[in-house]
Amino acid sequence: MTVPPARGPSSLLFPSFPCAAGVRPLLRETTLSFVERLASRFGVSAADVIAEFFASGNKKPMSSLTADGEVYFNAEARARFATLSRVPPEHLRRALPAWTRFEPAGRYDTGPAVTFYSAGSISPTGTACTRCTAARTGRSDPARLYMAAHRRLCVRHQMWLPGTQDVPDQNSGRSQLSLAQLPETVQALGRHTALLRRREHAADAYTVAQAIIATWWDAARPEETTWARRLDSLARANPAAELWSRAARDAVTYPDTVTLAGLLASPFWQHQVLADTGRHRPHVPADTPSFIRELALRLGRPWLAGVLADSDSGPLTAWLQACWRSRAGERECTVSMWRVAPAYRTPASSGCNPDRPSRTAGTADEAEADADGDTAQGFARGLALARTFAAKHGHLCIPYRHEKDGFQLGLWLSNQRATGPQLPPERSRALSDLDPWWNPPWSTLWQRIYLRARRLPGSGVTPEQGFPGTSENLGTWLYQQCQNYDSLHPQQRKLLTQIGITAETACRARPRRRNIAEARDQGLDHARSYWKQHQHLCASAADTHDGFPIGQWLSNLRVRARRGRLDPAVALQLDAMDPWWAPPWSSDWQRTYYTVRNLVGSGHTVAPENAFTAFDDELGQWLYTQCVTYPGLAVEQRQQLAAVGLTEQAAATARPDPATDSPSLETGLHYAHSYAALHGDLNTSPSDRHQGFPIGTWLSRQRRQANLHTSKFTSPYPADPLLTAIDPWWNPPWNAHWQINHRAARKLVEDGLDLLPEQGFPGTPDWTGQWLYTQCVGHPHLHPGQQQKLAQLGITAADARTARPRRVTQQASFDIGLDHARSYAARHGHLAVPTSESHDGYQLGRWLADKRKRATNGRLPRNRADALNAIDPWWNPPWGLPWQTAYHTVKAENHGRTLNTAAGFPGLPPDATRWLLTQCINYDDLHPGQQQLLTHLGITSKDAHAARPQQETRRRPRAGANRPRPTTVSSSIDGGLPYARSYAHAHDGLGTAHYDTEHNGFPLGWWLYEQRKRANAHVRRTGQPWPHEHALAALDPWWNPPWRISWQHSYTGLRSALTEDQHPSTSQRRWLTTQHTNWHTLHPDQRTLLTAASLNPTNEHPPGTHPK
Repeated sequence: MTVPPARGPSSLLFPSFPCAAGVRPLLRETTLSFVERLASRFGVSAADVIAEFFASGNKKPMSSLTADGEVYFNAEARARFATLSRVPPEHLRRALPAWTRFEPAGRYDTGPAVTFYSAGSISPTGTACTRCTAARTGRSDPARLYMAAHRRLCVRHQMWLPGTQDVPDQNSGRSQLSLAQLPETVQALGRHTALLRRREHAADAYTVAQAIIATWWDAARPEETTWARRLDSLARANPAAELWSRAARDAVTYPDTVTLAGLLASPFWQHQVLADTGRHRPHVPADTPSFIRELALRLGRPWLAGVLADSDSGPLTAWLQACWRSRAGERECTVSMWRVAPAYRTPASSGCNPDRPSRTAGTADEAEADADGDTAQGFARGLALARTFAAKHGHLCIPYRHEKDGFQLGLWLSNQRATGPQLPPERSRALSDLDPWWNPPWSTLWQRIYLRARRLPGSGVTPEQGFPGTSENLGTWLYQQCQNYDSLHPQQRKLLTQIGITAETACRARPRRRNIAEARDQGLDHARSYWKQHQHLCASAADTHDGFPIGQWLSNLRVRARRGRLDPAVALQLDAMDPWWAPPWSSDWQRTYYTVRNLVGSGHTVAPENAFTAFDDELGQWLYTQCVTYPGLAVEQRQQLAAVGLTEQAAATARPDPATDSPSLETGLHYAHSYAALHGDLNTSPSDRHQGFPIGTWLSRQRRQANLHTSKFTSPYPADPLLTAIDPWWNPPWNAHWQINHRAARKLVEDGLDLLPEQGFPGTPDWTGQWLYTQCVGHPHLHPGQQQKLAQLGITAADARTARPRRVTQQASFDIGLDHARSYAARHGHLAVPTSESHDGYQLGRWLADKRKRATNGRLPRNRADALNAIDPWWNPPWGLPWQTAYHTVKAENHGRTLNTAAGFPGLPPDATRWLLTQCINYDDLHPGQQQLLTHLGITSKDAHAARPQQETRRRPRAGANRPRPTTVSSSIDGGLPYARSYAHAHDGLGTAHYDTEHNGFPLGWWLYEQRKRANAHVRRTGQPWPHEHALAALDPWWNPPWRISWQHSYTGLRSALTEDQHPSTSQRRWLTTQHTNWHTLHPDQRTLLTAASLNPTNEHPPGTHPK
């Protein structure tokens, strides 16, 4: 692509470059600031300079350029800017930190490109001291520098330099504040610089301290008088200045911020936080008393410790919790300690007066509207549901999976807790109003159980009496709290004090005594109810009955019964209900038996000889397993089976169901025995079926499971001994290719062929005979299992030594293939056989491919070619096999019906319709033989020229949806090129063909869309031009432009309107205005097209666009 010229229509703004020679960049200056100072020498703005020289390949519009942001150039733009400014590139790299920091990607492959970032996306910046700037540049132009916190003060002139976002007018000299009457602020700079040298994380600590001080500044506490005094002094020293809130706040609080940063960065006091909290996460600053006292002492505000003690949100609490979580003072990595939540990074202030109302003051309703967008709406909805829950239950300790009206309230609250003290203060206050303990430093489960204890009737719990009046679980939990009282969180101990558990009572606590008789009677009552409903007591461990865990209760009793520790009275009552409630075998067996017994009682017949067809698949497999393992069952089990009609004699007649979806091991082994008895081994392919059973699939699954089991465990796979007894090599260590060839040879032996190694394996196919000879040659090196399988075929070690290679004459080999070709043609009517296809085990596709290759090279004897021509005259077509295969596929799908070309071949599958339509479109370019074959389908030249696509609804959907794809039209290049030629001839190009455009019934717009996708994908994949590019470029050079095709549609439409002397529509005039506004961001070729049509900005009123 061509690079846009350095001069354009607005180059008249820059008559000469020498005037820029006096502009030099300042150290640490932002690139945009330097561009602004350079542009001021030309008497224009920075946006004009960037738009004229650098923005032709820019992805972002010029409107995204903000005065307090930054601009980044790519390499070509940097070179051009260095030429413009007359400053060596090396000087620019040293002075401007952002000069080479980022390499923006342009819209096109080459050319200059820039990108813009706002102030919130770059490092902190601030206004340079105006006096220092004037002394260095000789001009009063303002400048912005990358400015760390300790550089916000000009010591030489004692001026406070506000940050970029501190004041709205960066070009106003009045924004800089004199510190003549604030000596403590100037002196704090020395302490700040020393702190940066001594502490590794001093800069991060200052950022956290600044956020903490900002929340105190907004709190408007009456005890705070120091800041008010400093603010008055600052106002007297700057009578003409505008005291913007943030700039004044930072200057007034700077000494305290440095002091607090020194405390936060101190490893000693970080370790002291851990010593105060122990292993408990601090909930409020009061949990770290030593740290809070030191903080108040260093700041000279004794009252501050009491004010901050109970604050459960804010950056100070967040830092204390992060310090505890990262184990600061004990670990080197403490990066997570210094993260400031977005709500506290740039706290907004409404005025300079420290006595103004608090920023965090407000009601819960104000918290619901503290922001806009989906996040605020989600919080408002969650808060409303939380308020409803709290009004009903009195707390917000909601389980994680709790839902209310389709809203996952438990998950929502869990996310709010994860944010913790970093939650915006309005939201934290709103939740605290509903429940002060909505975010405890312990689990919400503990809080819920505590609330249950708090709701107990009476005066409270009595630990010394064993917690009478409580449930078993609650009493046990309360006793555990007494046992672990010293290890509880301090706030947990305060809560327990409210229900009567103090340190003294916890020492005298006694465990809750369980009423065993009551628990036993309760379980027996539920067991009787369960037995009346199900007529047995073999419940699974997960079963419940009326909310009672009957399954687990019975499981525990079975364990006690087997150990001889069950109460005889309980066992007697359970035996009276179900004698087999605790069988010596698996309770799952007994439960399944009861299911079968109930079905038999309802009329189902046990018919082992019919594969238990009266039962479902799972029960049928279970019954067959009992028949196979009948001799190994216990006497009582056999008696129970006999009661439902499954006696030993009946079990002997059982057969499995081959159509089962989940065959048991016994079913698979039955058919494995039968298959091995017939074939001698278990060498099956995955598609093999035996007596209707998918033996190949079942054995493949067993092999996968065996290999997976072996890779994970040292014990053998459970089914391996059983299958090994049938075939020792059922899961061989050699590859599957060897198994496939062995199966082919085994089938020959089963068909009665004798393998004669000493004669060269006569009668075998070429590849089978060659494979057998290869095995004989390498017989000594084969696996013993492979040698054993060859011996089953009659090839021993002695036979292998006498083996001769497979020798088949070319004529005999040809005759074998010719016989298969005749058989295939008799069945299918043609020889268009894919290369991978086989016929009766013979690789006919490969054989015919070899003969076609020989015929093409002139190496196939004439008599053999005539033999193949006699079977199918088009066995080797000059147009390629894919066309021939598609032709016969369509012919088979047509079933001899008359084809209606004018209606788009209705009644045929979409693939056949697309193929036939493509042939009709390109009928004149087809080979005479192809036209003759189409005539056999009933398509003549007249029919082909009358062919039209089927009418389909192809409306363009809304933006972002998948575009509909026509089903009866081919997207191949041959299928639409004739229509594209006709359309381009009628419309002077393809620029007006939208996605839903149709031409003579053909979806040309969709077809062009597909071609553009293929062309772009080909270029991305190979880096080479698309092979069909020239065919479409000859119709329209801009059929696939590097810009959006919608631009081309708009341009072509406007150009056509002007050519036909039509007045452009309102939308076209609006589009042209947009192009003029963004002229410098257009592609050079776009500007060339507009200029050629007299639509460039220099024409104030292009032809046809004059107002009426």
